Amino acid sequence: MRRKMKLFLFLLLVINICRSAAANGDECPKFCKCAPDPVQPTSKLLLCDYSSKNTTITPIASSNYDQVANIRSLFISCDNNNFQFPDAYFKSLTALHHLRIVGCETTHFSVKLFEDLAALRRLELDQISTASTSFEMTEDVLMPLARLEKFSLTRSRNIELPQRLLCSLPHLQVLNISSNELPSLRREESCVAQQLLIVDLSRNRLTNIEQFLRGIPAIRQISVAYNSIAELDLSLATPFLQQLDAEANRIVDLTSLPGTVVHVNLAGNALKRVPDAVAELASLVALNVSRNEIEAGNSSVFSSPELEMLDASYNKLDSLPVEWLQKCEKRIAHLHLEHNSIEQLTGGVLANATNLQTLDLSSNQLRVFRDEVLPENSKIGNLRLSNNSLELLEPSSLSGLKLESLDLSHNKLTEVPAAIGKVEQLKKVDLSHNRIAKVYQYVLNKIKQLHTVDLSNNQLQSIGPYIFSDSSELHSLDVSNNEISLLFKDAFARCPKLRKISMKMNKIKSLDEGLTEASGLRRLDVSHNEILVLKWSALPENLEILNADNNDINLLTAASMSPSTANLKSVSLSNNGITIMNADQIPNSLESLDVSNNRLAKLGKTALAAKSQLRRLNLKGNLLTVVATESMKVVEAVHPLKVEISENPLICDCQMGWMIGGAKPKVLIQDSETASCSHAVDGHQIQIQSLSKKDLLCPYKSVCEPECICCQYGNCDCKSVCPANCRCFRDDQFNINIVRCHGNSSMVPKREFVVSELPVSATEIILSGVTLPQLRTHSFIGRLRLQRLHINGTGLRSIQPKAFHTLPALKTLDLSDNSLISLSGEEFLKCGEVSQLFLNGNRFSTLSRGIFEKLPNLKYLTLHNNSLEDIPQVLHSTALSKISLSSNPLRCDCSGGSQQHLHHRRDPKAHPFWEHNAAEWFSLHRHLVVDFPKVECWENVTKAFLTNDTTVLSAYPPNMGNDVFVMPIEEFLRDYNSTICVPFSSGFFGQDPQNSILFVIITISIAVLLCVLVILAISFIRKSHDAINQRRYKASSLNCSTSAGSSPLPVPLLSYHAFVSYSKKDEKMVIDQLCRPLEDEDYQLCLLHRDGPTYCSNLHAISDELIAQMDSSQCLILVLTKHFLENEWKTLQIKTSHQLFAKNRAKRVIAVLGDGVDANLLDDELGQILRKHTRIEMRSHLFWTLLHSSLPSRLPLPSNSGDDSSQLYSDIYGIVPSDVV
Repeated sequence: MRRKMKLFLFLLLVINICRSAAANGDECPKFCKCAPDPVQPTSKLLLCDYSSKNTTITPIASSNYDQVANIRSLFISCDNNNFQFPDAYFKSLTALHHLRIVGCETTHFSVKLFEDLAALRRLELDQISTASTSFEMTEDVLMPLARLEKFSLTRSRNIELPQRLLCSLPHLQVLNISSNELPSLRREESCVAQQLLIVDLSRNRLTNIEQFLRGIPAIRQISVAYNSIAELDLSLATPFLQQLDAEANRIVDLTSLPGTVVHVNLAGNALKRVPDAVAELASLVALNVSRNEIEAGNSSVFSSPELEMLDASYNKLDSLPVEWLQKCEKRIAHLHLEHNSIEQLTGGVLANATNLQTLDLSSNQLRVFRDEVLPENSKIGNLRLSNNSLELLEPSSLSGLKLESLDLSHNKLTEVPAAIGKVEQLKKVDLSHNRIAKVYQYVLNKIKQLHTVDLSNNQLQSIGPYIFSDSSELHSLDVSNNEISLLFKDAFARCPKLRKISMKMNKIKSLDEGLTEASGLRRLDVSHNEILVLKWSALPENLEILNADNNDINLLTAASMSPSTANLKSVSLSNNGITIMNADQIPNSLESLDVSNNRLAKLGKTALAAKSQLRRLNLKGNLLTVVATESMKVVEAVHPLKVEISENPLICDCQMGWMIGGAKPKVLIQDSETASCSHAVDGHQIQIQSLSKKDLLCPYKSVCEPECICCQYGNCDCKSVCPANCRCFRDDQFNINIVRCHGNSSMVPKREFVVSELPVSATEIILSGVTLPQLRTHSFIGRLRLQRLHINGTGLRSIQPKAFHTLPALKTLDLSDNSLISLSGEEFLKCGEVSQLFLNGNRFSTLSRGIFEKLPNLKYLTLHNNSLEDIPQVLHSTALSKISLSSNPLRCDCSGGSQQHLHHRRDPKAHPFWEHNAAEWFSLHRHLVVDFPKVECWENVTKAFLTNDTTVLSAYPPNMGNDVFVMPIEEFLRDYNSTICVPFSSGFFGQDPQNSILFVIITISIAVLLCVLVILAISFIRKSHDAINQRRYKASSLNCSTSAGSSPLPVPLLSYHAFVSYSKKDEKMVIDQLCRPLEDEDYQLCLLHRDGPTYCSNLHAISDELIAQMDSSQCLILVLTKHFLENEWKTLQIKTSHQLFAKNRAKRVIAVLGDGVDANLLDDELGQILRKHTRIEMRSHLFWTLLHSSLPSRLPLPSNSGDDSSQLYSDIYGIVPSDVV
């Protein structure tokens, strides 16, 4: 804790110094902060952070900082891989004493990096490499640091240290190479560090260190903890050793130790007994052999009379090893024997341990703690006997002791031992998790210094008088998880310093007056009890924090008249049964109130008005529906009130405007993302964070708007009366007035709804299921604020002209699911703002143009589920943006001149072909139809033939019932010009028998001719292929041989425009995406695996034929993919032939980079080729443009004469084989 505090103060000092330096105008190097050095203020300290990935490292001396030669300390932190310091980074830092580098992962340091740091005394390297990298520290790097005294290299992986490390640093005093997972540590025999005193080799994987230790004869302190050492012999190599830490190794025995050792830590090894080398140490002060397998039968006498601390915990001792302590019993101060198997302690076993201060015997098997185990004049202050099987502490077992802390928890005690009352200086006693059902009077209250008592998890049934009373120093009492049901009045009398009591998980039903005497109590926990009524007057007057969660509280008494609530700041009453809370039930001094998970259905008006200190209110999980603004208003609030209100059945009521807040809200809803309220009209949930004022509505039966002067009269335009069987809602500003009326199916006879009863100021009217067969003229006249009108399922059959007369604000009109047959447009006089008209679910078979003339702003029209057989003509020139037409019996027919002629030829009296225009209209306006996938063509086949009104679909058999054929309009339009509407032909390919015979004869003749042409083509292709193969051998070969007598052959002629080199695994992709498009443009291509010679990737030979083919091409297209780099490019013949081609300046190389190929990561040979030639990324959107511009102009390829010359060459020289190894 002290080290952390010192580190905090140091960082705080550095920050303040950095600020003062900035104020003085010092110009620090980039990415660094400057400050005076804390050890030597006249010098400078630099803190440099290179965590940014794009940081450019520049030497400190190259900056404008004029104090470079005065820098004493430099701390560098990084967060980069492959970090590299410039060689001159530390140049001119001649005064640098302390250098720390953290997180700068690198592989090595430059030899010149530290050459100017001759004055460096302390070097710390941390996290220099990871498991995937390595780091090498060479001797040359350390040579300039001859005066280094402290060297630390920690938390790095795969590091390699020089064997002459100790020679390079002759003045080294402290060496720390811990936490590096080093498998071994070697040194050159001639290297000896005469001044090295402290070595830390912990947390590696070392198995032997004796060879290294022979080079540090003056060592005083060594740590090899957490390694894999099995044997350790230190007597000769370390004659001055004082402290050995070998924790968590595999040591079975120690051969020898120098007599100078005073501290030994052998915890966590495989010791069966205390090694003789340890027992024989004459000056041993502290010994830790915990977590071994030591048994008492293997005990030996310790030679040291100075032993003060012995930790033998977590072993297999079955009795106290008195043999160990024969010579040091009077000196021993701390004895740890926990987690063994000790069953008993005989009287006088520690009779001479007068200096003993701590004795830990917890987690053993003791049943009785006897008298005279400890001497009366012992200095022991801490005795731990927890987790045993103690049933009895003998009366005098603690007599005369100066104990301050006694732990008897997790035993089998049935009463508080009387022996405790004899320990006058006892401050803390833990008796939890026993079986105590009785506490005697005058036992605990006799202990004058008693500060903390823990009696939790016992069987206490009450707290009587004179148990804790008169405990003047008692501060904390825990009696939780007992069976307490009664508190006596004087239970806590005269306990002025009692600050905290925990009585949770008991059976307390009422506090009554059991706590009134605890005047100093500040915290009280009575959660998980059976309290029914919370009496504020029963609480102590200075109580500040009360926790009464998980009780049965259903009533809170008046708090305003009780002086005991004057200091109460925090009250938690969650998980109770509270149903209502008013202002007088809540203390005015509260800062935090938690009443979550109760049955709270109402929060009284002005409930929080006088709670000016209230900061937090938790109302989660209750039954609140409406929380009015008046209830949440805090008068003279000091802080904004933070409220949690989720998990309540809230209704978005107009009284809850506080939920919306403003620029500076006084109430902050903490769970606005999860809290929600249901809309008053339709019940849908709205999250509080997205709540707006228009969502907050109040129901009403009769309401008058503010400043209404005719409210007392029956007929008043500013008075709204909700009609019978309707629900009406308004907002708090009377800008929204919604009327929702539903029909009552149980009412007989049904009464026709009277439209005139609707409130004049309504902004939205919903009539659903009421009886309304007709709308008369001026039914809605005077409703100037009406914006949305819904008349659904009312059986409406007709609407008289001017029924919707003068509704200037109306934007949405819903007349769906009625029985309307037609509308003329006169119904909508002066309703020019209507943009949405719902007519679905009626019986419309046509539409009048007057509708669109009276509704010029109409954009959305629903006509689905009507009786339309054809698309109304008015829709051909409509300005609609959306329309629905599904579930109409639309008739679909073909259009066109031939169809018109045929139709009239069959029946001149029939309807014209364009009468059924659905298909034609949908082909032009399908983008307007929102339900286009559901639109179908209907054809009543039976009716069509009976009325002689057929369409092209009349010939199809019924597929819905016995009469109707149905086809999706999407399918009809798809097959419109392919099958459905293809006209019948009577010409040559008609259906006459003689035409059919002639057609068969001609078909057979064409088939025979095609077969002959195919045979000729195959023959020609084979002949051409043989010629190509022959030309390969006739073409001149590039002789790569350098042997005597060889001579270069003639340069081959051009046979191809391009040679394509690629991987066999990518062949399909290359041919489809690259070669075939080029060959379609008449490029002659030679492909490596298709046209080139076969080769073996394991054969290290060069094919002259491959070189000749490449030389006979104008350019080389090199397709670079991962497969090509991993396979073909690694072969000798591919790499050599491509390098030879690239050296020819008259040739051109085009490199095509596939996915995942980085041009910067290619090898040197391939990189040299790419630097001198063109490269194009295959995924580039300008790929083909760049490729065509990079390809050379196509030269005319040689004619057959070239083959003759090649043949002549072959006749003279023959085929020349060339195997070059």
